[in-house]
Parts: sequence; structure tokens; C-alpha cells
Amino acid sequence: MKRVMMSLLALIFIIFVVGCVDYKAYDLQKSSADDNDLVNEIAEIEKELAGQDSNGAVEGSAEEIDDKEVVSENKSENVSDGVEGVVVEEVALPELQDGGDSGNSKEIEKADKEKEIEESVLTLSVKENDFIKLSPKIVDPDDDPITFTFSKPLNEKGEWKTNYGDAGEYVVTLRATDGKLSTEKKIKIVVERVNVPPKIGVLSDITAKEGQVIKFQPNVTDPNKDPVTVVVSDPLKNGMWETDHTSAGEYNLRVTASDGELESAATFKLTVVDVNQVPVIKNVAENLSVKEGDVVMIKPQVTDLDEDKINLTISDPVGNGGVWETSFTDHGDYVVTVTASDGKGSVSKRVRLVVEDVNKPPEIVDVKLSN
Repeated sequence: MKRVMMSLLALIFIIFVVGCVDYKAYDLQKSSADDNDLVNEIAEIEKELAGQDSNGAVEGSAEEIDDKEVVSENKSENVSDGVEGVVVEEVALPELQDGGDSGNSKEIEKADKEKEIEESVLTLSVKENDFIKLSPKIVDPDDDPITFTFSKPLNEKGEWKTNYGDAGEYVVTLRATDGKLSTEKKIKIVVERVNVPPKIGVLSDITAKEGQVIKFQPNVTDPNKDPVTVVVSDPLKNGMWETDHTSAGEYNLRVTASDGELESAATFKLTVVDVNQVPVIKNVAENLSVKEGDVVMIKPQVTDLDEDKINLTISDPVGNGGVWETSFTDHGDYVVTVTASDGKGSVSKRVRLVVEDVNKPPEIVDVKLSN
């Protein structure tokens, strides 16, 4: 650095000497070349100084550094005063603007306030169906009598019987007063969900008869107010059953109710009482007419829906065989009853039978001598 400063002083001295010499004694072109060389040397010195300033690497003791700074300042003044065309500009540093940070600052301030409020709120955790009773400890510096109340869902005494379905967060306010001044505190109550299975109402046994329509709808509730899926086993799977003559019997039915997580089940008995289906008699006319000497035939067709064993009877004069050969003395009106029984019930049909008289000529059977 000292060498540089010495060179600078030497150049200044040369410039001064050159200015004092009569310019007419020199060739104009040589003078112009010397001026250019001088300007170039000064530019090289400035470049060297600028390089040292930008690197900021200056060796030496603290005292030497101070001296260099003083010399550097003097040099700048001398160059600007003694050399035309060299201008030292002052660079204005841009002012720092906090406009971009103001928005972030407000957000940070807002977040800090919210955090402060949240930390100041007392948080209590309970479970659904718990009984809550808050007992605050309140002191008054003046020993004045104090009264306090709680906001809903607590009552004024700070009590609350939670139920299933009350899960959630509740912010209540505790307000204490001495009659003149009052203080409030926020309390956050967190009610945690407790899932319980659905409840199936009491199921009573059902008794019905064949041929009846049975309808069944169980009473199912969910304490958590969750949607419930109810399933009933056959034959009441669809909630209704139209019985017939083959439905007699006992059925053990099962009801299940699920909320998707937990399930309940219950059973009951369904009894369908047999209703006997009496036989059905077909192919028997209500009125029948024949002539004396004709053969009367009654051949009924009997069916039973229960497929029970049938006992068929036909009253006289036809008889159970269903065949009657009339004679010429059988003319008259008859009522023939056809009865079918399955042992549980019976059914009858009455047939009005008319046997018409047929006149026959006398028949000579034999001739004898009389005494």
C-alpha cells in the first residue's frame, strides 16, 4: 500500500512539473501521447485500489490499517483535485423498507395473540356419559363475599351430566364477582366419544295361525345417535311374512343391530299354529235322477291340502262303495250324504237322489190245477 501511495505522489509531482514547463518546447504529438500514458497509469492505480477495497484483505497492524485509511482518503481528494476527467462519485445506499415485512409481522403478532389466548384457556377432558362437577377456587384480596356462575352447557353450579352423542368441544365461562367487580375465565371442556352398541327393545314371542300375515319391526335405538343397520333372520327377513297351510311350526328368530363398529343381538320365538284344511270333495252332483232298475254310481274326488289321510263315507242306499243297483220297488226320493274326514275335520256333500217308478207288466210265473 505504501508503494502505491508513493507512486501516486510521484505522479502528482510529475504532473506539477510538466505543467510548469513551456509547452512550446515539446512536440504536440509527444505531449498528447504522454498525457494518455499518464491517464492510463492513473486508471491502473485506481483499478488496483478498487481491487484491494473489494477484496478487503489488508495486511498489517491496526495502526497501519488506520494510516492506510487516512492516506486513501487524502489520495481520493488529491486525484479529484489534480486530474481532470476523473470523478469520484458517492454511491447512495438504498433505504431499507419494512413494507414487505409488515404483513408478516402482523401475522406473527396475530398468531402470538391466539397462542397466548389458547394457553390461557383451561382445558378439561371427560368422556361421554360422565358427570361433570367443577369446583373453582376463588380468592378475593379484600375478603369480600364472592359469587360465581358458569355458562351453558353447565348449570350455574358447574354441573353437567353428559350423554352419549355429546362428544365435542365446549367453551364455558366462569364468572366470579364481589358485587362490584367481576372476573371471567374461559374453560374448554373436551367430551371424548365413547361408542356403545345399539339397544334392541324387548322382544316378545309371537304366535300366529296359518294363513295370517305376520308383520314385525323391532325397536332399535343407538345411544350415540349413529345410523344403525338392523337384520332379522328368515322368515321375517323383510319384516313381513304371509303364511300358508304349510307354515305351521316353531321358528327361533335372531335380530342383530350394528352401528358399523359394535353389534347387539337378541332372539325370540315365532310359533305358527297349524290350521287344518278340510278335504275338498269334487265330482259329486247335488241332484241325481235314475229309473228303477238303473245302477246308481257316486264316485267323488277328494283332495286335502295338508295331505292328510282321508276317510270317505257314502250313506245308504248307495253305501261306501258308491254303487247301487236299483230294483223295480226302489222308486222314491233319497238323500245320499258323502263325507270326507282327515281326522281333524270333515266336510260333507248331500246328493238328492230320485228313483223314478217304472211300470212293468205282470209276469206269469207258473200255472197249476186247483182242486
